[in-house]
Amino acid sequence: MAEAPILPDRGSSESKDGPERLYRTALAQRDYINLELEAMDRGMRPYGLTKSIMTLYLRKQLIPMKELSEELQGQVIAYFKDKQEKAKQTTR
Repeated sequence: MAEAPILPDRGSSESKDGPERLYRTALAQRDYINLELEAMDRGMRPYGLTKSIMTLYLRKQLIPMKELSEELQGQVIAYFKDKQEKAKQTTR
């Protein structure tokens, strides 16, 4: 049986309702709002998204940008700039 992914795809509505532990975060308000939006896109709660990201980080399954080659860094940056531009165009 395949193991469920640690981080669900966006658009997933597999939100597991149940008690959520309260936790504190050192995120700036703007970043926390982005965390909430990303969690909603993935059908999760902010705590669950944070847990998933930290789990991936501790298992060495997240690659910091500075560890990528310059070519890959450029591709990642270009991808996200393009994504931001498209998002701005759809909100106008």
